[in-house]
Amino acid sequence: MGGQGDKQTRRQGDQETRRLGNPMSRVIHYLRAINAENIKEWRIEWKYKPDFFRQFIGPFIYLLPYFLFGIAILGGRFSEHLRSLTGVSDMIAYTFIGYLIMGFLNTACWAMGWSLRKEQWYGTLDTVFAAPVPRWVYVAGMAFHSTLHQGLIMMFQAFIISFVFAISFKTTGTTGVLSVLFIVALMLFSLYGLGVLIAGLTIGLKQWWVLSEVLSTLMIIVTPIAYPLVVLPIFLRKVSLFLPTTYGVMGVRHLLLGEHISFDLGTIFLRLSLILVVWVTFGMGVFLLMDRYGRKKGFVSLY
Repeated sequence: MGGQGDKQTRRQGDQETRRLGNPMSRVIHYLRAINAENIKEWRIEWKYKPDFFRQFIGPFIYLLPYFLFGIAILGGRFSEHLRSLTGVSDMIAYTFIGYLIMGFLNTACWAMGWSLRKEQWYGTLDTVFAAPVPRWVYVAGMAFHSTLHQGLIMMFQAFIISFVFAISFKTTGTTGVLSVLFIVALMLFSLYGLGVLIAGLTIGLKQWWVLSEVLSTLMIIVTPIAYPLVVLPIFLRKVSLFLPTTYGVMGVRHLLLGEHISFDLGTIFLRLSLILVVWVTFGMGVFLLMDRYGRKKGFVSLY
């Protein structure tokens, strides 16, 4: 009986191997694993309901200092000087769009990097990595979950702030809305490259938040969230042209608020596409290198 059971198990294993040899079956297998990680995170987060709902309130608290400081400096909500620099006079709408788009930075710098560190903390990373999928699939699952979670928070935030402050957006039509979504998607996938890089460094260096803190702070400073690009020193303006968040924020504000930009939408799409390829390739390279390094040293799951 035992021999028959072993043969049946081997036959099932051979059938599974042949099935996964089909590229489409393999893709479906990976997508199921990615969604399983997404569902797991939703279930864990829902167990801590106060913290879950706190995340919806947090963005309003973070935004208020920007609004109050801007009103205090400008003497009101609207500024002719801001209009002369950007074509937009509404400081609240200008800052809100910038901050809203930058919310996805947390997905890359914190959620994806923290996912591996959290599994090390729980002592379950070895078990997760034993799943019959490449290890980057786990990080992709966290990226998928974080994007859904952050997107839900941003929609809630956008509805409340647009209603409270009566923000009016430029009518862009179907083409404009699709362009906004395309710009956000390109920026988001570029940031995934950064998130994969940080997740990889988590395996090898452990103290991943040092790099996350530096990179996220630099990107927040250099990206024109609450102030125009022209107020930055020239060398920081040059640095900003290599960041996907710069094109994401300015492109979306151009389409929704009519902000003046020095490059057209075609240039934004092209540069975001190039940044996406470079950042994702580099991030995946670092992740695979750190994964091999961690397995060689035997400390992948050590906290």
